[in-house]
Amino acid sequence: MEQKKYKVFLVDDEMMIRRMIEFKLKERTDLEIHSFPSGEACIENLSLKPEIVILDYHMDVAQEGKMNGLDTLLQIVENAPDVKVAMLSSQDNVSVAVDVLKKGAVDYIVKDNLYALNAEKAIDKIIQGIELKEEIRKLTETIKRDKLLIRGYFAIGVIVALFLFYYFVVR
Repeated sequence: MEQKKYKVFLVDDEMMIRRMIEFKLKERTDLEIHSFPSGEACIENLSLKPEIVILDYHMDVAQEGKMNGLDTLLQIVENAPDVKVAMLSSQDNVSVAVDVLKKGAVDYIVKDNLYALNAEKAIDKIIQGIELKEEIRKLTETIKRDKLLIRGYFAIGVIVALFLFYYFVVR
């Protein structure tokens, strides 16, 4: 059976940050990595249908008219609500983390010495969630199908019982 590949967007205006995460993930055969230097580039490429976006919180904040990470997150939530976003930030601040989680991110990664490892862990958690959701969907479909089969068998059993009753008792 062929292994599913998950599309992951790495979005950060710092090339070194993107490269370090890419380096950490390069051995993963289950990931297809796409790297973007801006929120605008990420949004323009949502047609590639990523499952996961690792998104920098403070992108291009000094440049007028450029999307920061929060703007990009809101655009992703609006335009591709099934995409799971993990926000990457140099701020180790609970209120910022809570804010981005309330606005649609599923994880918050601090840019510390372990950010590349933590980004990989966040991706793994997101993949587990996606796979669990898919398994639940499949099981729900199976249960619905089985309920219909059981109802069908029950109906056939009732019809056969009525026929036998009529044939042997009533006649």
